[in-house]
Amino acid sequence: GELLDLEAALNEVRRKKFQEIGILGASFGGGIANIFASKNWKKFDFLCLWYPVLNFDHTFINPYLPWLKNRIKNMKSELDEKGWTMLPNERPFKIGKKLYDEMKEYFPYKEMEKIRIPTVILHGDNDDYVPYEDSSKYIKSIKMKTELLTIRGAGHGFSGSDTIKGQAIDKTVEVIKQYL
Repeated sequence: GELLDLEAALNEVRRKKFQEIGILGASFGGGIANIFASKNWKKFDFLCLWYPVLNFDHTFINPYLPWLKNRIKNMKSELDEKGWTMLPNERPFKIGKKLYDEMKEYFPYKEMEKIRIPTVILHGDNDDYVPYEDSSKYIKSIKMKTELLTIRGAGHGFSGSDTIKGQAIDKTVEVIKQYL
């Protein structure tokens, strides 16, 4: 469903006759944007990912971040058709059984080698939801120009100080100006 949503958004942008198009995805949406870009890279000028989930197994199915590993262990027994709240915060991320099962079939990091557009990942080195190490490792599989911009001290969602959030926004604007 997420991929279909992106297809609809791209069709709307193209219908409005935009010539230069980039794609930006964050967190779980970063993994989805990565998969979509791997299949549609000719339609984009660049890909920008914020703290992307590139390995669903590392983040959701068998997470290796300690606090998340313990939370998942308890939640797996509660998973039913209604789903459960994966990450409790100001905007809870709910996962239903269908989405959870689909995550076992998709591997965003494997799709990266198909991408042929400049790609930039911004990721905080203090992210306790999505492993920074995944971004650092998997970006190397893209054949085109890539860059990992580490936001020092930033947690997931570039949490931290206003300065940290400002750095992430400033760097993203630079990326957009560079490629569009």
